[in-house]
Amino acid sequence: MTRVQILLTENQDHRLEALARRVGISKSALARESLEIFLQSWESRGSDPLLELVGQAGKVRRRDAARRHDRVLGNAKLKRGRRFSAGD
Repeated sequence: MTRVQILLTENQDHRLEALARRVGISKSALARESLEIFLQSWESRGSDPLLELVGQAGKVRRRDAARRHDRVLGNAKLKRGRRFSAGD
């Protein structure tokens, strides 16, 4: 393991200590577990361009949106004037 020093606010330190005590592990172990979950989440972003499209059209209130997804997304793009992160 590598030693890393971080600065926490007093509130963060108290909360970390309370949670560590509650689950019965050290603050260091809890911090490592939390960091691992955060890193996995961060690294998985952008890994699936199709999943990035989820929710981009907003609430379309159409029963045929699943069949007409290309048109629905295209219209949403025009209305909002923005690019989708998964490409055009």
